[in-house]
Amino acid sequence: MRWIPNLVRSLALTSVCAIIVLALPAFAEDKPGDYQLEMHVKIPMRDGVHLDATVYKPEPMPGPLPVIFMLSPYPDDPEHPSAAYFARHGYVYAYVDVRGRGDSEGVFHPLAQDAPDGYDVVEWFAKQPWCNGKVAMFGGSYAGGNQWQVASQHPPHLATIAPVASVRPGVDFPISGNIMSPYEMQWLSLTSGKVLHAQVFGDSTLWTNAAKRLFLAKAPFNQFDRYAGNTTTDFQQWVTHPEIDDFWKRMGLTHDQVAGVNIPALVITGAVDGDQPGTLSYYRDHIASTDKHALDNYYLVIGPWDHPGTREPKQDFNGQHYEAASLVDVLRLHREWYDYTMKSAAKPAFLKKPVAFYVAGKGAECWKYADSLVAATTGKQVYYLDATGGAVSVYHSGSLLTTADGATGASFVSDPNDLSAADPKDVQPGGDLHGDGLIFHSAPFTKETEIDGIPELHLWLSIDAPDTDLGYALYLVDAAGKTRYLADGAMRARYRHSLEHGEAIHENQPEEYVLPAEFWFALRAPEGSQLRLIVGALNSPQSEKNWNSMKPVAEQSGADARVAHIKLLQSPDRPSTLTLPLGDPAATCTASATW
Repeated sequence: MRWIPNLVRSLALTSVCAIIVLALPAFAEDKPGDYQLEMHVKIPMRDGVHLDATVYKPEPMPGPLPVIFMLSPYPDDPEHPSAAYFARHGYVYAYVDVRGRGDSEGVFHPLAQDAPDGYDVVEWFAKQPWCNGKVAMFGGSYAGGNQWQVASQHPPHLATIAPVASVRPGVDFPISGNIMSPYEMQWLSLTSGKVLHAQVFGDSTLWTNAAKRLFLAKAPFNQFDRYAGNTTTDFQQWVTHPEIDDFWKRMGLTHDQVAGVNIPALVITGAVDGDQPGTLSYYRDHIASTDKHALDNYYLVIGPWDHPGTREPKQDFNGQHYEAASLVDVLRLHREWYDYTMKSAAKPAFLKKPVAFYVAGKGAECWKYADSLVAATTGKQVYYLDATGGAVSVYHSGSLLTTADGATGASFVSDPNDLSAADPKDVQPGGDLHGDGLIFHSAPFTKETEIDGIPELHLWLSIDAPDTDLGYALYLVDAAGKTRYLADGAMRARYRHSLEHGEAIHENQPEEYVLPAEFWFALRAPEGSQLRLIVGALNSPQSEKNWNSMKPVAEQSGADARVAHIKLLQSPDRPSTLTLPLGDPAATCTASATW
């Protein structure tokens, strides 16, 4: 999909850097207060390994207090402002290096050992004379995902978790839809060894060029660590698990493990947060719990943020401007949550219902509330893909029709030998698709329309190869022609029925492929704007390349290339459709981030 920039993946490239440079937001409520810290506190694990912690305490200590800690693979110094904030507000705060990172002993295997280690950390803190027996966790991204891992072990003294932008192995990182990307190697190099290679990680030119060299060499993806110059990581182990097997399930947890978490949880993500899929997969599993207490104390917040913005919201990013209501004081919200769950204070006033979500778009942006994420979507609009107009470019596009009358199909090609995506000048969203995709426009909206939820694409296709990668991107185009990214989705065709087991395409036989978007969002589409849908083959240096054979994809090279001819079908018994989720424009709106 050379013509669809993978927006969310590009945002994820800055995700870990956001953790590294995280500082106390300018709008965070703070107050003068003294605190003390103790460095290199050694916490024993059950196997004799010691993890290293930096502990912050109020000065003077009024007595035993609740402890908040982060378990992270990143160095602790950038976390200092948040640590000081909590210490000034009556908490002991600890930053703990995960096993094998920083000054902690042992060997680091990402996300593979944090569950038992986190359990031991919780129980060790609970026994210290300066702890009152209540322990909570804090953090985002990696340190959001491992909160669920630790909570699934049910340490007796873990009082609450507050996971932000939570990664979930096998869902959004290191693979999403069983498709990997060069970013995995970039992140592994950041956390390779004991120190943090932040400058190497942040050199986008270095990583773009490494991926391009692999792409142009037609080399298999499992060689990318050589192209990246670092063969000391877990990359080779990851690429040997292309399906959701026990390896990923142990790290990502099962449905029942997540549903069994029975402590209060404050969960935060963003509409374009690269780890939103992981966050919402935990949400869907958790709300299946039969524990009413757990359900009554689970709150989900979806802001208009990217991955860094889930910790430090910004009004301007990725070419979009958001109104002041988007600037939630996230650190204050955390403190009030900890006060509520560990100090018997009132629930944060911001949390009016179990789900809070931000409705973006020009005009009256605001926060809305719902009893569940499903309840936030109140309707739908089904569009039928019609390629009568040609569907080859913006100027010769197909249509998105509200009825199937007269709609026709079309064809496109997945040609792995086409290497033109290595030239950035060739990436033009909606330009000439060069035969590897189709483009469709809806009629302009006749009134302001609120879109709340996850779009879903149902494609009836006939494909003459055993496998291929499919994708789509959805945009909003305003009356002046300016585009705004809404959503995208991808599928490795062999996993159309299950991510656990691949199945070759039934060549030249019609089959339905269901591609849900990866991200939940809420947006008001103004009157006169219209939808633009681009559907096609994935073929980019920024994604693990499928050469369309049935060998494990990471092992495929140019020698395995097979051109796939893909027919998009459109008929009454095989309708290819886009389903747009709609919200209630009349629902109560709160146009303020203050409370």
